[in-house]
Amino acid sequence: MDVVLSMFGPTAHGESPAQTAANLKKVGATGLLFFTSLYHGYRLLQRRYPSKAIYSLETDRICFEPDLSFYADCSIRPGLSKDFAGRDWVAEMGKALHAEGLAFNPLIPVCAGERLVQEMPEIAVKNLYGSADRLFMCYNNPDVRAYRLAMVRDLASRYAFDNLMLDKIPQIMLEQCAFSGIFDAPLRTVGSACFCEHCKAAAAERNVDLEEIRLKAIEIANQSLSIPSHIMAAQGTKVMGDTEVPLLLLEEPLVYQLLQFRFETAVSFVGEIRRALKSCKPKAGLQAAFVPPSHFGHDMTSPRSWMTIQSYKKYADVLDEIYCIVHYEPDVVRFETQRAVAAAGGRTKIVTGMRFYGSTRPEEIAPLAEAALAGGSQGVHFLGYDITTDELLTALRAWVEEKGINR
Repeated sequence: MDVVLSMFGPTAHGESPAQTAANLKKVGATGLLFFTSLYHGYRLLQRRYPSKAIYSLETDRICFEPDLSFYADCSIRPGLSKDFAGRDWVAEMGKALHAEGLAFNPLIPVCAGERLVQEMPEIAVKNLYGSADRLFMCYNNPDVRAYRLAMVRDLASRYAFDNLMLDKIPQIMLEQCAFSGIFDAPLRTVGSACFCEHCKAAAAERNVDLEEIRLKAIEIANQSLSIPSHIMAAQGTKVMGDTEVPLLLLEEPLVYQLLQFRFETAVSFVGEIRRALKSCKPKAGLQAAFVPPSHFGHDMTSPRSWMTIQSYKKYADVLDEIYCIVHYEPDVVRFETQRAVAAAGGRTKIVTGMRFYGSTRPEEIAPLAEAALAGGSQGVHFLGYDITTDELLTALRAWVEEKGINR
């Protein structure tokens, strides 16, 4: 059974790859999920590494040495790490993990890149007002597709790994609140879509009039914007979910058409990635990290699965594994895992990812893992090795030993 931990890149400060691999094996892990870059400069609190206890991640800077010939026809070029210049951590980490008999799964944040879209606004998502997003790239933009496909081929052709993990597929959506107010569900729905020229072209190929949809989206947005901000704020969490959305889809077929178009094109892109990976490394698995089917996801946009264009059913034929990331208590872990497994219908493997930091207590590790397995998860994943505590690592080791896993 898989017991996978993750790292935000080369962030086990002071540890060599060999030491990290040995430590992972010691606590019962069978593999590591390794971020090759981060889409946002999250600030980490790392209690196990006092030399870098407070550390800010680099944004859109890869921690491997790319072969630039793969990117010769790309307008986007990979930015190299400045903190870890001159080292190829993907090569080093893969070698160390395989020496310990552990799986190595590098991760690519496919549709998000804060530094990239701010330097190249032409690749950014364009909302219904034509404003460029500052985090998300449009996956219908040929330059974005070419860049990420080149990166997949670069990694798959040159490095030893077991699975390739895709993050931010596509997860393009608004957060719950802007600086100056709440996004209610209808506004958040129409405001999360991209209406750039590339999306319009892709829509036209499917006989979808994206400009007609954009005009309807503005009409819906205006209805939300006409409500005074203090009135909206007074509703609080009542308007921050998605309870209005089923009625919106019934009343506005163009919005339903918009969501279907977004799903179709996103699944198509993942299919392209799959073909690129398998052509270079046929035995490698293709994975993706998804938010829970029902609850909010844990990251900065508080994502919802339907709005972030993630479906355990629709992607089941293009992914070998889907990680259901549930950073909640055991009952929610059980509920969301079972929902995800049912949606996948046995067509792809589901592994539940849980929180290994913050408010998670050592005594909760076993109940969390057991809840995931009870829901049908084919393994467990904990985020993450580099931000956890010794107490949580000890608790994981105790659970693995008690279960007799991987003996």
